[in-house]
Amino acid sequence: MKTQIALSMLTALSASMCCIVPLLAIIGGTGSLATSFYWIEPFRPYFISASVLILGFAWFRVFNVKKEDDCCKPLWRRSFFRSKAFLSTITIFSLLLITFPTYSKFLFNDGPAMLTEDQDKNKKIVIPVSGMTCTSCEIHIESEVKKLPGVSYVKASYEKGQATVEFDEQKIKSEKIIAAINATGYKVDELSLRSILGDQTENCCANGTCKDHQSLLPTEENRNLKIVSGVKEIKNAFNKRDGKTKFVAILSSTCGWCLAGANSVQKAVIEKMKDKNISVIIVWTNMLKADDQRSAFKAASLFKDPNVTQFFDPENKFGDLVAQRLNPKGTKAWDIYMFFDQEAEWGKTLARPFEYAHQLSSSVHPWVDGSKYFCGANLTKKLTEITETL
Repeated sequence: MKTQIALSMLTALSASMCCIVPLLAIIGGTGSLATSFYWIEPFRPYFISASVLILGFAWFRVFNVKKEDDCCKPLWRRSFFRSKAFLSTITIFSLLLITFPTYSKFLFNDGPAMLTEDQDKNKKIVIPVSGMTCTSCEIHIESEVKKLPGVSYVKASYEKGQATVEFDEQKIKSEKIIAAINATGYKVDELSLRSILGDQTENCCANGTCKDHQSLLPTEENRNLKIVSGVKEIKNAFNKRDGKTKFVAILSSTCGWCLAGANSVQKAVIEKMKDKNISVIIVWTNMLKADDQRSAFKAASLFKDPNVTQFFDPENKFGDLVAQRLNPKGTKAWDIYMFFDQEAEWGKTLARPFEYAHQLSSSVHPWVDGSKYFCGANLTKKLTEITETL
């Protein structure tokens, strides 16, 4: 019976590990430990079933022990660890572990941060967060964000996969809130953040210059856009631009910031293509839920010059390649604007740009070079400065 009891305890503990660890992280202050076991959540029903079956088998054995097998043993040889009392204790403890997620919210939970009298002046953002699996995860995020100066309200929801935060912009910026959430081990989903929040955060266009740029998406479609399943066609187009400075941008067709970036490209680069001997390649990628072939055709209409070569890369293979070229730890490059030398060739590997800019937040993309971050009017100014030097 010892084996069944040990297995029961192990499976019951495994079933609730993803919720117990966040509370231990709150107590011990080890933020990154919180999501170490979130991968267990999908297997939780199996652990629970296994625990119930093992306990059921143990009880079956207890009630089917023949009296003559035990009645003749001396009292001092009758083990407590084989008794019904001990098995009852283990059963109760296992049930407490299995049901831990249902009552964990009552532990260490002093409620969300209270709203202040100046709540009308505060900014509210809803941040998509991945990795939460139960109430304990919510508590962990709330407890860390509450510590930040200027935060007046925070409420996380694992069911919705988000955290709602109200804060005083004079005391704290949203990037620090995002960084605090990432520090707990859970991850802010920047793709969803851009799709849902638009310009509500300071990741880009803090001065509001990017507001309502979704309206820049034309209704007409540019049928000169080429759909690619890999990077071969992009590579061929790149290598055909001999004797010209090569400009390459990776954009999302439904991201307001990327569409604003496209406007910057038009003003700072495309309008000066002939004077500065520049060739332009635009790669529309698939990073947001709304990105698709049709939106890419519409976004491509932003560029009227027939000398601009445009691709739609639905699998973002080019973006992955660029990310690795800029930083070995890089992933999912997009919203990036690159300049390559006239002699640059794409052989076994993509040539490295001699200059580039991006609109990616380093708090959610730690691999990017923060010194290359420009947005809105600043992006237009930076691209213009680079173009003028050619």
